[in-house]
Amino acid sequence: MNRAAYKSREVFEREKKLIFEKCWLYLGHGTELKKKGDFASRRVGGRDIIFIRDRNDQVAAFYNSCTHRGAKICREHNGNARTFACPYHGWVFNSEGKLVSQNASSGYVENLNADGHLDLLPVPRLEHYRDFYFLNYNQKAISLHDYLAGARDAIDAICDQTEDKQIILAGEHSYSVRANYKFMAENSYDGYHLLPVHASFFDHLRDQYAGTSAAHVVDETIASYNTRGAVRGLGMGHAVLDSYVPTGRPVAQWLPSMGAALKPEIEAKYARLVERFGKERADYIAETQKNLVIFPNLVINDILSTTVRYVEPEGPDMMRITAWALGPNDESPALRAMRLDNFVSFLGPAGFGSPDDIEMLEICQTALEHTPIEWNEISKGMAPGGDRRTIAGAPDDEIQMQAYWTQWDLIMRGIETLET
Repeated sequence: MNRAAYKSREVFEREKKLIFEKCWLYLGHGTELKKKGDFASRRVGGRDIIFIRDRNDQVAAFYNSCTHRGAKICREHNGNARTFACPYHGWVFNSEGKLVSQNASSGYVENLNADGHLDLLPVPRLEHYRDFYFLNYNQKAISLHDYLAGARDAIDAICDQTEDKQIILAGEHSYSVRANYKFMAENSYDGYHLLPVHASFFDHLRDQYAGTSAAHVVDETIASYNTRGAVRGLGMGHAVLDSYVPTGRPVAQWLPSMGAALKPEIEAKYARLVERFGKERADYIAETQKNLVIFPNLVINDILSTTVRYVEPEGPDMMRITAWALGPNDESPALRAMRLDNFVSFLGPAGFGSPDDIEMLEICQTALEHTPIEWNEISKGMAPGGDRRTIAGAPDDEIQMQAYWTQWDLIMRGIETLET
């Protein structure tokens, strides 16, 4: 890849128009809006959005801008509200986006808003898959179902961990990284960097398992890492890293380090998965760690726990990360505590994994900006022929990045329009 793609302001401005105006962008999860009137304010693709469950129990998304003089009407991060009042002149809008008061008894013509043009403006398209809501700023865009392509199967594998439902758990991580947003996409499913960058985490696992029947597992896993699992292009630029790392998973892979008390519950969950889906699918759901990137900027890490990461570009060399923990609504308090601990301790901004990764992304950006080298090399595992967006390779190959960049190139050159 030409390094201008990571640092050029001109390239970034073209991405805003050709990618972020036309691709489906993650907005939020339906379970964040539990009650009528629940809302969250988000920045998505450079635009401020209100994500809300209205009084009719319908999920909606509106531009966060008063139709009077343009002010941002919702300045809270999240909450519950029957109405939103603009802080500038006091115009009031209800949860359905309807203008209900202009805070004035005179001066306006009667029935000024008879056609609704002064109601809050909804986003052009809002669709969801398995309660993951996406918006699109292009009215002519293909459906979300078609856009997700093979990523639907990976999402299914995460959602099917429970017969109840997956929910976003309370709290979130939010932090900035001084690097291009595409570096985060590359890093999130990059098995090649695992051992050099996260050596301290494997040392931690060795200490955890010392003296147990799993003491040998870490070194055996390292030795066989590139022969188990795969990286797979899923179409439309999406891809997943399927790998086997001996961390244990609340759903549903028990290891001695997790404690004997949790063994019956976790093994019962695994047995139920086998009943529902058969052993092959159950093993994929329970034992395979899945690092999924949905083009261009959503990451779902289903590893020690499940983390949903939205990556908002703030410039060619800056991104804002917002991350939430996802978990089964019906899991026990003990498993929930383990899930949240894992959410913080590895992928949290002060955990074992993220600080290492963030340092790597920032030193890539810093060095790339001042070094007169034109190209980045991303050809590991590359083979001739076929659509690079749907090819598979070994867990430490770069097939997944080739899928991402192929889609990026097709959109940036106007070959892939993502329109019906």
